[in-house]
Amino acid sequence: MSKTQIIFDFDGVILNSHKVKTVGFYFTFKKFGNSIGSNAKNYHLKNIGISRFAKFRYIKKKFLSDKKIKITDLNKKFNDYCFNKIISLKVNHHLLNFLKKNYKKYDFFISTGTPEKEIIKILKNKRIFHFFKKIYGSPRKKVEHINLIKKRKQKRIFIGDSKEDLFSAKKTSTFFILREHSENKEQFKKLNIYKINNFLNFELKIEKLVKSL
Repeated sequence: MSKTQIIFDFDGVILNSHKVKTVGFYFTFKKFGNSIGSNAKNYHLKNIGISRFAKFRYIKKKFLSDKKIKITDLNKKFNDYCFNKIISLKVNHHLLNFLKKNYKKYDFFISTGTPEKEIIKILKNKRIFHFFKKIYGSPRKKVEHINLIKKRKQKRIFIGDSKEDLFSAKKTSTFFILREHSENKEQFKKLNIYKINNFLNFELKIEKLVKSL
C-alpha cells in the first residue's frame, strides 16, 4: 500500500516565521520612505506564498523611482533582517512530535516560496531536515513542486497558509488544510475549507482525514 503524501508549506506552518517576514518587507523598503515600506508590507500580505523575488520585482517597478536598485541588494537586506530571527524560532512541539513519530508512516515534503538553498539550511539548523523526502523552494512555483511530488493513486494533503497554497492544491487535485493564524484569518473566513489553528491532536486529525480521502 502506497504512503499518503503530506506536503508542508514553511512560513506560518512549520515555523511561525510569517510575522518576521512581514516586518522584513517593511524593514527592507522603509529606507525609501515609510509609505513605500508600508506599501511593500501590504503587497506581501496580499501575496503570501509566492517567491519574495517576484514581490521584490513588483514593488521595485510599482513604488521605487530609482530603477537601478538591484534585486540582489534587496534580498540581502531582507535576509540580513530575517534569517537569524527565523533561526531563533522553535518548531511547535505538537508538530515536532508528529514529524518524529510519523515520518516513516507518511511521505513528508516541503513546498515553499523561500529559496531552496535557504530553506534547506534552516531545516538542517532546526534538525528536522531528515524528516522530509524532498525539499522544494523557489524559483520553482508550488504547482510545479506538487506535480513533481505526486504519484498515481497516492493520497495527497497540502498544509499551507495562503491563497497561493490553496490555488496550488486545487490545481493539482490535492486536499488542502489551512493553517489559520492572525495574518490570514480575515482572508479565509468566508471560505468553507478544512482549517486548523494549531497542531494539537494533529495525528488523529490526519488519520481520520486520510481514511476519508
